[in-house]
Amino acid sequence: VRHPPSAEEELAASEARDLPFLQRFLGFDELKYVYLWKAVLIECFGMCFLTVASIGSTLSSFGRQPGPETPPIIEPPSVAIAISHFFILGILILSFAASSGGHLNPMISFATILTGHTPFVRGVLYIGAQMLGAVIGSQIMKDALPEDTITWTENSNGQGALAGCAIGDFSGRQQFLLEFGFGMVVIISAYGIAFDARQGKIFGPILAPILIAATLATMIYASGTLVPAGHSGAVMNPARCFGPAAIIGGNSWDGQWAYWFGPFTAGAVNALVYLIAPPHHREMYEEEARALLGKKNTSVQRAVLNANNSTTGLHLASVGAETKA
Repeated sequence: VRHPPSAEEELAASEARDLPFLQRFLGFDELKYVYLWKAVLIECFGMCFLTVASIGSTLSSFGRQPGPETPPIIEPPSVAIAISHFFILGILILSFAASSGGHLNPMISFATILTGHTPFVRGVLYIGAQMLGAVIGSQIMKDALPEDTITWTENSNGQGALAGCAIGDFSGRQQFLLEFGFGMVVIISAYGIAFDARQGKIFGPILAPILIAATLATMIYASGTLVPAGHSGAVMNPARCFGPAAIIGGNSWDGQWAYWFGPFTAGAVNALVYLIAPPHHREMYEEEARALLGKKNTSVQRAVLNANNSTTGLHLASVGAETKA
């Protein structure tokens, strides 16, 4: 999704052209520009309401809260959770793609840092903003819901309090492997569909986010009923686990490290494979870079600057106007 570059973005690209590769990779030069902080705000805002919608849809997927005249949970709830998250993620990614890249997930931000799609500083700010947004969204839902609703799915129904992440009887190692395996599938789909220029031209800026959302939703379903009740499956979004845990506390922190290290390890393995055996040709990016520079398309000029220095020849979305994720 591209938009006409602002004067500030034009200036940023012009200044970045003279920087060494390492400085462009780190991206400290972006800190002085307002457009970066706008993108960070968008990530926080988007993650806040993704968390609100995710908590609501997860709790609702179990059916109404049990009572004298109400039925028990819907079986299996992972189907409804997966379907609802497909729509939530697809719509929100499309809504925020042009503003920030629509990461809305520390796993995506971390992976794109390692492959050079997102400058280091921007990626770290995104992750911090996503964590803050998840906390705010969780607090909104905690204040909005009755206490019984917040806790009725806890443990025995496969979720933590406030629809948080529940490791159940799993060990941290087992949860780590689940997050790594299913997170790997999501990252592979993102890079194969959106970050490969050839595929990007085929799927475009509309279909790619929808397919990525469908992949994540499928992984939610695939991991949702693998074990007995008391386990929430693979989450593949560390901020989504962090938000409810930060608000509820207690055993909501159990296994929290696995929800972070699993997806981040998936991002690191993907980056290693991506840089060793990139699914594209360097010459293609250099040709596209020269064409885009000729058109003064600032949204990818920072990508152009890295074309001759990067192993992959690719550094998209570092100014923030260009995104395929």
